[in-house]
Amino acid sequence: MEMANVKTIEQGFCSLCGRALLPNEGYLNLSAGSHICSHCIGKIRVMHPLTLTWDKKGNEVRHDPIEALSLEEAGRDLENAIAFTEELRAKYDHHNAVFMVESVTTEKGGFLKPQVIYACGRVVYGYFDPQDKARLLHKGSASDVTLSGITKLASYGASKYPCQGTGGIPCALEFSGKNLNCEAGDLIVKD
Repeated sequence: MEMANVKTIEQGFCSLCGRALLPNEGYLNLSAGSHICSHCIGKIRVMHPLTLTWDKKGNEVRHDPIEALSLEEAGRDLENAIAFTEELRAKYDHHNAVFMVESVTTEKGGFLKPQVIYACGRVVYGYFDPQDKARLLHKGSASDVTLSGITKLASYGASKYPCQGTGGIPCALEFSGKNLNCEAGDLIVKD
């Protein structure tokens, strides 16, 4: 019996861990043409945060420092990722996740409802999910908040598209509450 040719959707293999590169999982090309998988990217992203800017037409422009790494640098960073994250945890009082607020937009919450706050910024380390209980650290005070959503950033602030709030990724955390003040430089932490 003859075996039929089996087509796969693999795009090659990760140069760091050997995992198959699948288009629906995402992968990056390094400077020398090597490829790394989304799992390895996720581990070193906290060391090389993604930044977003927008051109004059409002189109998103991604600045990904991982793409500029050589295979050797990426491998070294992968080995040091846990130690780097632990140094960040020590710096930020050992919270499970930390979000740095860079800008804030608000909208009315409706009749007798508090305003909705979109804290735009970057996850320093860890991850945030909708419905997480977190604390907003604002000028020496702490307020408990429940995240109602995590969205991608757009040129005007928060967008309507949901995303994952993982280390090194820019996003907007959405929450509401009475008498909450949030501004650039504040931290949102999860224990």
